Amino acid sequence: MEKVYAFKAAFKYREGLWRRIEIEGGQTLADFDGIMREAFNHDTWDHLSEFYPEHTQGMSGFGEIEPHGGGSGAEVRIADLGLFEGDKLEYVYDFGDNIQHVITLEEIVGPESGVRYPRISDKSKTRKRYCVECKEMGKKTVATWICIECSEEAGADICLCDDCLTSDHEDHDAEEIQY
Repeated sequence: MEKVYAFKAAFKYREGLWRRIEIEGGQTLADFDGIMREAFNHDTWDHLSEFYPEHTQGMSGFGEIEPHGGGSGAEVRIADLGLFEGDKLEYVYDFGDNIQHVITLEEIVGPESGVRYPRISDKSKTRKRYCVECKEMGKKTVATWICIECSEEAGADICLCDDCLTSDHEDHDAEEIQY
């Protein structure tokens, strides 16, 4: 039977936001990249990515991966990485924005019957942020965006819901909040 590698993946600079990802040893880095994009809401149509052995990012990774699975690292099998429980990888999505993740191999186990891999098997507890403009009107609405321009002016995150972003900040740069 194929072994399953259970990883905990988190943003490098926001470790409290993590996902547990399980992937079979015979699956590839392209498969891992696909589930990472899904898990962290990274787009699937643009931007290269790459996995690196811990502490070597920018030096010698396993090869870049294109959004739809091509690239020099795409066909590398998980089992061929030679990982042991406790080993870490780094994952960079979008070389321009350099969105970094730390991935820790928690355990290697047998597959569960009837489960399709790769899969997201667990995730961090969501701590919601709320729209600052709705709050001023006495409403409690979950924020889905951070207005970059207003946040820079205020020196703090200006979180907005969809409605407030489109009505009052539509011409501003905004970034989607990851939960």
